[in-house]
Amino acid sequence: MSGIGYDPRDNVTANIPPQSVGTDYVASTTGLPSLRGLRIGVLCGFINSTSSNETTPVNLAMSLVTSLLSSSGAILIPINDTSVYNATSISSLYDVQQLEYREFLTAYLSSPSLTGSRPLSMPQLYLNSSPEYLVIPAQYSYITTALSSSTSNATYFTRLSGIANLTTYLHSTFSTSNLDAIIYPEQKNLVVPLGSASQSGRNGILAALTGSPVITIPIGFSNASSTAPVGLPIGMEILGLPWTEPKLLRIAKGIDDRLHARRPPVTGGLNETAEVTSRYTAVPAVTPAKNVDLKAYPTGVV
Repeated sequence: MSGIGYDPRDNVTANIPPQSVGTDYVASTTGLPSLRGLRIGVLCGFINSTSSNETTPVNLAMSLVTSLLSSSGAILIPINDTSVYNATSISSLYDVQQLEYREFLTAYLSSPSLTGSRPLSMPQLYLNSSPEYLVIPAQYSYITTALSSSTSNATYFTRLSGIANLTTYLHSTFSTSNLDAIIYPEQKNLVVPLGSASQSGRNGILAALTGSPVITIPIGFSNASSTAPVGLPIGMEILGLPWTEPKLLRIAKGIDDRLHARRPPVTGGLNETAEVTSRYTAVPAVTPAKNVDLKAYPTGVV
C-alpha cells in the first residue's frame, strides 16, 4: 500500500509519490461516496458471455453492478480489446511464478531476519524426509518444475518484457479513456467445488503481473443449493493505476453501500457451538487411502 512509504526490501516502493506517504485510508471509507461522473472501464475480455450454470450467475451479477453504476451517474466505457485483455493468454504468456519460486522462497527462508529452526532453501523444504509437508497430486508437476527452474531461464526475460509491455498498455488504456478504474468479475465463472484441482476462470492475473492496486468486493450470489445454502459468492475486482488506493476504496464503498450484496454464511443455526476435544502440537502424519497413487506424491511422508 502506498501509504507505508519506502521499503528497502521492495525497490518498487521507491516510486511512491511523496504526497501518498502517510495516507489515511480510513478517511476514504467514511460517508456515502458519490459515483457520479466516475469513468469506469468494463473489461469485456474478462467476461465469459456464454450462458451456462457456471457463467450466467456471474454475468447477471455484473449486469446488476453496471446498472447501479449507470443509475448513480457513473460513465461506463467498454474495453473490447480481447487480443490483449484475455486472462487465459496473459497467464500462459507472462506468469513467472514457477521461474521465481525456488530462488525467491530460498531467499526468504535463508533471510537473517527469520529465527527458529527451518529449512534454509526451497529444495530443502520439499526434498528432505521431514514429515512437515505434503504436496497434493494436482500440484506435483508445478513443484517439480519449480525445483529445476530459475530466473536465469531464457523464457524468464521474455516474460518480463511481456509484463512490461502489458503494464504500459494498461496505463495507456487508462490514459486514452481517462478512466478512474476498471472493473471485471473476480472469476468468469462460479468457484469450483472443494477438492477440485484448481480454480478455473480466474481474472486476478492482470493486477498481479502489472503491480496494479485492486480491491475485490462481493456483488452477488448464485441460486441456493443443497451444498451452498445461501448460494455461491460472486466477486468483482476494481483495478486502478499505481498509488490510487484511496480512490479505489471510495469507489468500492460507493458500490457496496448501494448494492448490499454480502450475505452472512449459514452454519445450521445461530446458536450452534462446537466443542474442541484435542489440539495438534505437531504436524500430523497423513496416510492416503489405499486407492491413491503414491507415485503422484514427492518424496516425504505420505
